[in-house]
Formats: sequence, C-alpha cells, structure tokens
Amino acid sequence: MTKLFRHKAYFISVHVLMFIFLFSALYAYFPWIQVKVKEIIDPADKVLTIAHRGASGYAPENTIPAIELAIEMQADYIELDIHLTKDKIPVVIHDETVNRTTGSRGYVRNLTLEQIKQLDAGSWFNEAYPMFAREQYAGITIPTLDEVFETFGDKTRYMIEIKEPGSNSQIEALLNEAIEKYKLEDVVSVHSFSSASLRKLHAINPEIPLYQLVWNDYTTARVPASYLENVKTYAVGISPNFQGIGAAFVAQVKNAGLKVMPYTVNYQVNMDKAYLWGVDGVYTNYPDRFQEVIDTNRENGQW
Repeated sequence: MTKLFRHKAYFISVHVLMFIFLFSALYAYFPWIQVKVKEIIDPADKVLTIAHRGASGYAPENTIPAIELAIEMQADYIELDIHLTKDKIPVVIHDETVNRTTGSRGYVRNLTLEQIKQLDAGSWFNEAYPMFAREQYAGITIPTLDEVFETFGDKTRYMIEIKEPGSNSQIEALLNEAIEKYKLEDVVSVHSFSSASLRKLHAINPEIPLYQLVWNDYTTARVPASYLENVKTYAVGISPNFQGIGAAFVAQVKNAGLKVMPYTVNYQVNMDKAYLWGVDGVYTNYPDRFQEVIDTNRENGQW
C-alpha cells in the first residue's frame, strides 16, 4: 500500500513539474500569454468601445445623429475628425474635401463656415445605405466642434482626430481652446497620424491623453523598442489598423506601458480576436456589435 502511494505521488509530482516547465516555456515564448496572465491577476476595468465617427454604420458619419445613436448604444468614446475651414473654424468632417459626404465639391480649407453650413451631409448616406436610411438624415449639416461640445458636453467622452495638420496650422491651439472653453479636459483624448501635431498639442496642454495612429501595410509582429519609448514621451497609447497587428504586437506594446486600441473593426469575428488579444479598446462603426462581443466573452469566461 505504501509502495503504491509513493508511486502515485511520484507520478503526480512528475506531471506537475512537467506542467510547470511547459507553462513557463510558453509564458516566456508567447508575450500574449504574459498579457493574459497579468489581466487575470490584475484585470482591466473595461475594454473600451470607441464609436468611429459616431455610430457611422447606422447614421451619417461625423454628424449629430451619429453621435446621438452612439451614446444611445452606450459607446465609451465618440471618435470624431476635425478640419479647419477657410475662416479657421474647426468642423467635424473626415475627408479634406466635402465631395464624398455632401452633394458639393471643394476643399474644407477653401470654404468658409457659412459655405460649409449650406451643404447636405446626410442624403448621401440614405442613398448609399438604404437599409438604414432615415428621412431626418436628409439636409443635416456638418457640425462645428463647438456645436458638438455644446450639445453633448460631458455626457460622453471624445476621441478627436486632428486631420491635415500643417506647420503653420492653428488647429492644435484651437482644439485646446474648445476643450477648455467647455471644461471638457477630463473627457477628451486626441489622436493623429502626425507625431509632430501630437507633440505640439502635448506642449500646449500635457494633460490631454494622446494616441499615436499608425498604419501597417502588413501584419507586424513586433516594433522597435526605441520607437515605443519615443511614443511614450508624448502619448499614452497607440492606435494601429487592425489588419496590421496580431497578438504579439498587442503584447509588446502593452508590456512597454502603452495602451493599444486598433481601428476600424466592424466584423464580430475580428472584434472577438481583438478582445482575446487583450486590446484596451476597439474603434468600430457598430458599437452595439462590439458590446455584444464583450458581453459574450465575459459570460463564457474569456476574461
């Protein structure tokens, strides 16, 4: 009996040691496992849903109705793009021209606010997406940043993208003025592809959380550590295109002390991947879909 007990104890001990060795090897080799272990020990409060140009899958992008719908869908952040008009007013529009989202043509920077306000920013959506068309979308206008802040205030949080910044542009200072005017310092973050623009804003107001937008032409497993250290001098996170990253990329960036929030993730299978990789948030045109993914993963015990 004693001999049998010793044999079982030896058998169990060997397998326990093998499991520890295997797990240690996997932990060392796969950074994403390190992230998952950290999340189990010290779980993040929340994975953020960032409504890309508002709930732009259901309403005209960068408009008041798209923002209203995103808030209704309980998005954590509303992502909006800003350009300056000819008379230096920040307006909420993605493209440098009005061609795609209005029935007119021209560069935003060459049009006054009065001219911008005469444009129809909703009918194109009804024509392009009849499934989600609404009569009230026809004739809606391109909002100014002031209009958005005045309408919604601190009812939501914002992720503002600075578009087309230039060396002589006042856009960073004007954005900061609007944030301070409406006392929204605690609910506004900013991102841009331009590191120079982000650095400029950081010098103006170092309290605003900044995110470096990046585009990878192919899936990037790792990035230079020196690059991440450089980003950390002015930003709190990186927002890469989803198609250009994987689990190892997410793990490396998070282990470097930066947040990772990929864009633009619209299919639930990809949302599920991003969530399991341990991202801090996801940009999506369909905030309700990502919320479903979050709920499902939590119900199934996928952290």
